[in-house]
Amino acid sequence: MTWYGTEISAATATEGLRDRNMEVFKHLYLTYSEDLFLLAYRWVKDESLAKDLVHNLFVHLWEKGASLTITGNVRHYLFRAVTNRAINELKRQSRHVSEDILQWQADPASLYETADYILLQKEMIQLVQGLAPRCKEIFLLSRVQGLEPSEIAEKLNITLNTVYFQLSVALKHLRLHLMGEKKDR
Repeated sequence: MTWYGTEISAATATEGLRDRNMEVFKHLYLTYSEDLFLLAYRWVKDESLAKDLVHNLFVHLWEKGASLTITGNVRHYLFRAVTNRAINELKRQSRHVSEDILQWQADPASLYETADYILLQKEMIQLVQGLAPRCKEIFLLSRVQGLEPSEIAEKLNITLNTVYFQLSVALKHLRLHLMGEKKDR
């Protein structure tokens, strides 16, 4: 039985983990690991640590699956688990954890907002990958590295008008695809 690309029920996930069903475990990993990594990274701001948190979560699911009971939505269960692990790691490292972060943990609506943010981030990354190479380079220099248009022009040895034109092309592409998909929903 293959569910790739679809969500499975909490009962199916619980039963599959209890029975050490490799298909269920593989489905959970393939379906959720990337989103869990993005969420963990958002918390800890360290790629290696975020990967470790997600890896350790799946090790825990495999090792303790016989004693786990997943209730509600599987995605929310996993998001909450990785969030708790990230917060515990931040505490363990004696980093400053503000009251806002701890409040967020107690607010179920924030989980939905974070999930939406992560999905939007993934969609934006995919859309940026569809840009022409030079356009993508200019967009990333501007929006990710925070360079000013004049700095980009100097760095790439192109005119300032080219930078502005390529940025407008990139933004128009993103706006068209993001707004177009919203209208379809």
